[in-house]
Amino acid sequence: MTSHTTPGPSSRRTAEGRDSNEFARVVNLSDAVFAIAMTLLVLTVDVPEAAVDGLAAALYADLPQLGAYVLAFALVASQWYAHRKLFQRLALTEPGLTVINLAFLGLVALVPFPTSVLGSYPFVTAAVAPFLATFALLGATYLALLARAHARHAWRQPLPEAAYRRIVLAFVANTSLLVAGIGVAFWLPALALALALVSSVPTILLLRRVPAPYRDWF
Repeated sequence: MTSHTTPGPSSRRTAEGRDSNEFARVVNLSDAVFAIAMTLLVLTVDVPEAAVDGLAAALYADLPQLGAYVLAFALVASQWYAHRKLFQRLALTEPGLTVINLAFLGLVALVPFPTSVLGSYPFVTAAVAPFLATFALLGATYLALLARAHARHAWRQPLPEAAYRRIVLAFVANTSLLVAGIGVAFWLPALALALALVSSVPTILLLRRVPAPYRDWF
């Protein structure tokens, strides 16, 4: 097991423990941004304006928007779950973690926009690629959170290097699949969206291969 050194005096001065008000504010802000973004996703679905005899056709025309909503909600929900598990394992937060977390939340807040575009143009490369790019950037920013937490020894319990590498590999697989989807979007947009739908599967499978004491960390 790799030992973790205790953060030095300067680290202790800038870090805020998980029982502090500052740690609670970071968590509360994060949950609020996720909640607002996930709620705003429903506004990307237009209420049909049609006569009674044309309502069924109008609802059918809304199916692409509903599909974009469901996909985006599922992807944001998976990001929220991973973010929640990460903060459960943190003993502290510090300026670097806070800045990266704000960048992460900025991308979460942006999600309704590319989702709205995707709902209007569901199989157009110019809509699919930015949608997937948003989630790929979210994945990359989440990896930055993991790296920063590990570099600052911010875990509540020591995390061995071998376990850390496997955890990182699991989330790299998710992000890599989304990046691959961006490329596929220039060829088959529908297939690119299918890749996004299953992007969490390799992460789940790889996390199961993390050593038992750390398997439930994420």
